[in-house]
Amino acid sequence: MIFKRLFWGFDMKRLLGLLLLVQSLLLSAEAMAQGLSAPSYWKNERGSELYIWSANSGTIQGIFTNHAQGFACQGIPYPASGSLSPTGLYFVVTFSQCNSFTRWVGKIKGSQIPTSWTLLYVDKKGKLSRLKGADIFTRIW
Repeated sequence: MIFKRLFWGFDMKRLLGLLLLVQSLLLSAEAMAQGLSAPSYWKNERGSELYIWSANSGTIQGIFTNHAQGFACQGIPYPASGSLSPTGLYFVVTFSQCNSFTRWVGKIKGSQIPTSWTLLYVDKKGKLSRLKGADIFTRIW
């Protein structure tokens, strides 16, 4: 009984309850800091759309629709998949009708995901080519 009251004046049941509450708040804060709940809808400055329908156990699944001017395969929804970790995320889209593949890598910062991307494609001569750029995805809902 004396040991129970010595620990900051709390009894052990109250201390355990307080620790569980703090742990759940920290886990909730971590999930909110990651900011990638599902479902969620994101749009980049080029008008392209990313719909995340699953973000479980570090895996991202969704649909990406390209609307970027000057790029092919516009307006066609393609599967997007990737990974989410405390240090960042990545997702990939294979644009099968255009023989191209794009990978976005970024970090969630509130309601935005600044990313860098690499597009691999087959040029008119049949050579594998690469293009790099950056996008910022903003959460719509």
